[in-house]
This record gives sequence, C-alpha cells and structure tokens, in this order.
Amino acid sequence: MKPEHHIEAYHEHRDAVFRWALEVRGLDKSQRIVGLHASRGVIELLSAFLHERGVFPVGSQLNHRWFKSARVAERLPDFELKDILVTKIVQLENLSEDLAYGAPKPIDEIRKCLDLFRDIESLLGKLRGGQ
Repeated sequence: MKPEHHIEAYHEHRDAVFRWALEVRGLDKSQRIVGLHASRGVIELLSAFLHERGVFPVGSQLNHRWFKSARVAERLPDFELKDILVTKIVQLENLSEDLAYGAPKPIDEIRKCLDLFRDIESLLGKLRGGQ
C-alpha cells in the first residue's frame, strides 16, 4: 500500500479506539476493541513512516504478529529511534493480544494499552515531521 493508504487505515483504527471504544461504549466495555485496533493502528503508522522514508518497499507489508518479540528488529531496516519504538510496539502487541483474546482485565491494563499507543504515535509523529 502507499503511505497515504496506511495513514487512512491508521485513522480508522484510531477512531475505533478513541471514538467508538472510549466515547460510545466506554473503556470498561471495550477491552477487545482497544486490543484489536491499537496494535494494528500503530503498525499502519509505522508502515507509512517506513515507506515515506524510502527504507521499506511500498509493496511490502508489516504484520502486527511479527511484533510479539524484539527479534522483529532483525526484519526491519535501520531508522531513528528504532530500538525504542520496537520495544514499545512489542509491549503493545503483547498487551493488545491479551486484551483481545484473554479474560476480562482491569481497567488499568486497558489504559496502559492506550498510553503505549499514544507514546508510539507521538514518537512516530515527531519522526514524520509532526504530521
């Protein structure tokens, strides 16, 4: 996909989390929505960034499942803040999977997922030039 398509997909996932899950259903009833959409949204944003930088071919795709382990760094090209971002995305992916497919979790776990999403989003936004 082209970078702009990744950005569109990112916004769809972000809306599912921050509009549907938080504003419509409420955080306490949206564990699975947050879990499913948070990790996928971040991967779309990372994909757009890597495509924009020209370090990841436009026809190639990242898979959120790759981010269950820090070994994913071996599959990625080098870029600024790579180690920090990979660490945070791995944490988010593992927490997201637990929220999406696990038993009900305390609200603090869901908030932790949202905080990680925002941290990653902020870092990638800065790298993308504030976009």
